Amino acid sequence: MAERGPLPKRSQERSRQDRPSDERIPLAKGTAYGGDPFPVKDHWHPMAVEWYESLSDSGIAAFYERSDWATAMIVAEELTHYFNTSTSRRSAQMLTALFSMMTSLGATEGDRRRMRIELEKPKPTVASASVTAIESYKSKLGVTKK
Repeated sequence: MAERGPLPKRSQERSRQDRPSDERIPLAKGTAYGGDPFPVKDHWHPMAVEWYESLSDSGIAAFYERSDWATAMIVAEELTHYFNTSTSRRSAQMLTALFSMMTSLGATEGDRRRMRIELEKPKPTVASASVTAIESYKSKLGVTKK
C-alpha cells in the first residue's frame, strides 16, 4: 500500500539508515509469473495509446503480471471514453478516478517511490581512453579493418 505524506527520498539520498531491521515493514515475497502486455485496441484515443505503450517501455513493466496489464487496459478504455466525451461534459471526478487507477499501477516516479520501488537507469559503458585514442588515430590515417 502506498505511504501518505511527502515522497520518500531515493535510497542514495537518505543520510541515515539506522532504523533496526526488525522495525522495518516486512517484505512479502511470492513467485512472479510475468505477463506480456495485451495488444493495443484500434478504437483507443491516441493519448490512451501513448500512455499504455509508455507503460510497456517503462522499467516497472518488469514487475507487471497479467492482472496489471488488464487493469492498464481498463484505464486505457476509460481514458478513451473520457477524451472522446465533449469538453463541456468531462467530469473532474472521472479524471481523479483515472489518476487513482494510474497510481495503483506505479505510473509515475512518485507513485513508485511510495510503493518503495526504485528504478535505476543503466550506467553507460565507457570505452577506455587509450582505445578511443587509437581508434581516432586510425580514422585520421584512413586505416580500415579488413
